[in-house]
Amino acid sequence: LQRISYGPRPDEVAHARQMGIEAYLEEQLNPDWIDDADADGRLQNLPILNMDRHTLHRLTNGEYRTYRALVEGMLTRAVYSQRQLLERMVEFWADHFNISGDAYTQDMIVYQREAIRANALGSFRDLLVATAKSPAMLYYLDNYINVAGAPNENYAREIMELHTLGVDGGYTEMDVKEVARAFTGWTVHNGTRTGFYFDRSSHDTEPKQVLGHSLPGGRGIEDGLHVLNILTEHPATARFVCTKLCVRFVSDTPPASLVDRLTAVFQQSHGDIKTVLRALFLADEFFSSAGQKFKRPLDFFIGALRATGTEIKDWWRLEQMVYELGQPPYGWSPPNGYPDVAGAWLNTGGLLARWNIAMALTHGAYEDFYGDSYSLSANLHERIGQPTTVGDLVDAVAEQIFGAPLAGPARADFVAYVTDDAGDDGTAVTTHTLARKLASLYGLMLASPAFQWK
Repeated sequence: LQRISYGPRPDEVAHARQMGIEAYLEEQLNPDWIDDADADGRLQNLPILNMDRHTLHRLTNGEYRTYRALVEGMLTRAVYSQRQLLERMVEFWADHFNISGDAYTQDMIVYQREAIRANALGSFRDLLVATAKSPAMLYYLDNYINVAGAPNENYAREIMELHTLGVDGGYTEMDVKEVARAFTGWTVHNGTRTGFYFDRSSHDTEPKQVLGHSLPGGRGIEDGLHVLNILTEHPATARFVCTKLCVRFVSDTPPASLVDRLTAVFQQSHGDIKTVLRALFLADEFFSSAGQKFKRPLDFFIGALRATGTEIKDWWRLEQMVYELGQPPYGWSPPNGYPDVAGAWLNTGGLLARWNIAMALTHGAYEDFYGDSYSLSANLHERIGQPTTVGDLVDAVAEQIFGAPLAGPARADFVAYVTDDAGDDGTAVTTHTLARKLASLYGLMLASPAFQWK
């Protein structure tokens, strides 16, 4: 649960243990089986997320309102949804098919809903087609101005380098030029329901050669669809995508044995995402790699909110926190998505931001130490029952933070903190103890090394 969710809450740990790993995974791979009333109820406050494209473009102050809805919607689902694996995969594909959220925000609403979310656990080919036809992608990578006689190669290059084959996937500069020609005429027209429009008059109808495949002359939109099929079925695509999945969920340098096995599964299933994920999460290499992934800032932030139940009541405070951490949702400008390895995030500035936010979400929210009572609220005491000893208290808070009690020196350090270095976990918990130590105990666990890795 540390890796297929945004943090193991005690009720979800109990549910997984009761069902067994395989049954729990199957439930997560089929999110429609899961009642998601809490998240759905909270999303009622964000009607923009369900608006059609034409309505979104008619909104007053539309760019700001849609950007805010994008961020709030992403975080609301990640924190409160029971469909945790779906949310993790939506984030994965949003990085893989990255579009910067500083523009095209009305189209980004539809892109995230109908291209990314709708296909996050489906067919890679369907996902690739949906992103290729999205006005957000057509604008972002300039294919909306890709016309016969003056082809724009930006999307052609990125679809092979970042979306499918990978930079070492065996394509040539001639392939880039030919793929660009295949996608001429794929553009945006506000007169259609989705905004996608194939303009036959600006399409290059001459024959083309792509990765050793012949595309006959005289065709239209079929050229682009043919290219998408070629890319989906190419062995380099299977390896590139599966390597990225292993880096996201296993380790920064995943075992070659696992990448090889998943690559074969991807090819055999023709890119069925559920089949690949099932093989990944039931692999011995996955289970033996616990603790090898450093949490990205958003993982940390979302996990902290799930562990504490802290409510952020003001938009400005939420926005401030994700910017302080350095990973605002949809805030990465280049098309390659936020970095996915520890080296990009493990630095003193990033850790300091985490420590400050850990204490703000706990000590600050609970005791108003930072004067944030109007923007943060936390009911930390209600989450731990009635611990009678310091050992019980440390175990109860650890269960909220980590999904299970700690052991050994890590537990002893927190016992020492609560007892002012007396170190006796049998010491009785008093009202005074809770008033002095509870909120900071939460915060220190969130700031601890154990919470930064998964």
